[in-house]
Amino acid sequence: MKGIDEAVRMVQQGQRFLVGCHRRPDADAFGSALGFAAVLKQLGKDVTLYVPDELSLPLHYLVHCMPRVRELPADATFDSTWVMDTAAKTLLPDGLPDYETRGPLIIVDHHAAHDDVGDLKLRDTDACSTGEVICTLARELDVWPLPPEAATPLYAAIVADTGGFRYPATKPKTLRLGAELLEAGADPWEAAYELFEGWEEPRMKLLAAILDTLEVSECGRLATLLVTRKMLADVGGNDDMVEGMVNYGRMLRGVEIAALLWEWPAEGGLDTKISLRSRGTADISLIAVALGGGGHRNAAGAQCSEDLETVRVRIRREALAILGPAC
Repeated sequence: MKGIDEAVRMVQQGQRFLVGCHRRPDADAFGSALGFAAVLKQLGKDVTLYVPDELSLPLHYLVHCMPRVRELPADATFDSTWVMDTAAKTLLPDGLPDYETRGPLIIVDHHAAHDDVGDLKLRDTDACSTGEVICTLARELDVWPLPPEAATPLYAAIVADTGGFRYPATKPKTLRLGAELLEAGADPWEAAYELFEGWEEPRMKLLAAILDTLEVSECGRLATLLVTRKMLADVGGNDDMVEGMVNYGRMLRGVEIAALLWEWPAEGGLDTKISLRSRGTADISLIAVALGGGGHRNAAGAQCSEDLETVRVRIRREALAILGPAC
């Protein structure tokens, strides 16, 4: 993996580390940050886990693995700063200190579409998740088997980004890695329940409202779903509850591209946040990049300043270029 030797050297030579992840973290981002922080602790390093954002309910079961801070001490300095699962500069956590305070910025990631952000990039686009990249780094650092406080969040990272070992990124080595993490102390049922089940009532009601907005193209290969601020208010929900709802569009037989668009608070009004999924035949990272975002072939996203219907038209146009004129 490109960058692995330099990453190992920086860990071995450093003592004070700042570890974080992208804004509004998901399980891969937060789990990778927790796992790497635990690896550093195992090596006797001083670690500050900096995650300033609120955590969604499914991630709460991981917080016992390592305490986090939401504000950095004014006098803190670090040998290097490591940010997980971040493909764009705009996704860096708020309040990240300047170079003199934080040291070199290392991006640990697995996305194919990305900005040129970071002084060092530890990126493996063949990995199923950033959690897998951290496992590779842990092996190189001779922290293997992992301690339970690292195995639990890294298992969550891998399970979440593979959809419970269902997505195309799941390979034989992925399942072997999952088994090793279970042997190191991860609990498979706890991860499955917290990440995929355990819904609150408002989220179930929100799903019903979202499904009412479903539109399918005439060819049946593109499905779009919408979320408005009013829908969220009506059910007493929040934006964290929207995560993963795009998959319901992809569940329709024949659908190759699913897009979920939701109104997102922004300075001066509302943006439209876009979540894209495909079944594997269509490269939706092309759609995301065209709309100012990025991601993988099968999972990508973006954020635009236009309203929902304007973005929906743009999505149709970009999807048409991929799916062909019959759609």
